Amino acid sequence: MVQLSAVESANITLAQSRPLVAVFVGATSGIGEYTLLALARAHGKTGKGLRVYLVGRSAASAKSIIAECQRLCPSGDFRFVQVDTLNLLQGTDECCKQITKLETAEPFGGGEPRIDILCMTQGFVRFGAAEITPEGLEVSMALLYYSRMRFTTNLLHLLLATPPSHPAHILSVFGAGLEKGATLHLDDLSLTKDPKAHYGFLNLRVHVVHMTTMFFEHLAQQHPGKLSLVHVYPGLVLTPAMNHPSYPWWFKAAAFVLKPIAKRTVAIKPEEIGNRVLFLATPRYLARGVEDVKTSDGQVPVAMGSDGVRGGGAYSCNWDGETNDIEKFYVKLREQGFERKVVEHTDKVFEVVGRGNRFEE
Repeated sequence: MVQLSAVESANITLAQSRPLVAVFVGATSGIGEYTLLALARAHGKTGKGLRVYLVGRSAASAKSIIAECQRLCPSGDFRFVQVDTLNLLQGTDECCKQITKLETAEPFGGGEPRIDILCMTQGFVRFGAAEITPEGLEVSMALLYYSRMRFTTNLLHLLLATPPSHPAHILSVFGAGLEKGATLHLDDLSLTKDPKAHYGFLNLRVHVVHMTTMFFEHLAQQHPGKLSLVHVYPGLVLTPAMNHPSYPWWFKAAAFVLKPIAKRTVAIKPEEIGNRVLFLATPRYLARGVEDVKTSDGQVPVAMGSDGVRGGGAYSCNWDGETNDIEKFYVKLREQGFERKVVEHTDKVFEVVGRGNRFEE
């Protein structure tokens, strides 16, 4: 475990090292909100400059969060980007266009338009039957995988515009390291060809985890020295998402009974998980091909990439900042060209839906 004191120190160093432009998707509640507050707190009154685009549905929640961010970071520039839904890639595309337009029209600090940190926490795992969107994608898959990769690719030109000495950091919060427990359907990656047989809570998780790892590794290899991409499992965090309307009564009842016990024992506190997710945007998680770079205090070594290469550029992390030992799950898949299959599938989804058509596996 990376000690919390080292995490907090590294976050302050990050905020004080240079002006930062960050995009937080799904941060009007839960872990995204906690991470945004951690960044505002680390910047405080002594940071080098901060602009944040806060993407979400609720204007009321965003107003409250921005007010707290401004209290913590009076000099910060916090902007709400409202989106009706991210269930549809069309909504993601419109949101990205708005962010690009805003940042291009008024680049932060007077330099080139850019994004230093992209943090994505949108989505939830559905229980029960699959729900297919008008674009032909399953709702939870659309939020947890497709919309996140679409944000990444749509905003790639701004992410690649960061200074050479400071690669952009892309953070996706979900289930990194949870490759086991269900079937990976290689002929139905979207889980829509046969949703009755293939879709399920565990299958969804396994698909999202495998596909995120492969797509992140692909981007790290394609853009050496420019991108650090981290998929993280946040552990047990008691967020409002546990009361989502789609969850069955038994889950809500169990959560109600166990929440007080978990809060006192195993649950990770909001402020701590916010700090730990933000820590993933520090130099410990290098872009691929960057050498001889030390972390701010020299106490935390450069992380091991998901492909088994130290400083590999793509990382699968546990909540405590340590990387997951997942290489064994991908040996045969790599031999079978799984990364290429995931990239080609994802590109096909984006191309079909981008034309306004319905995707079919």
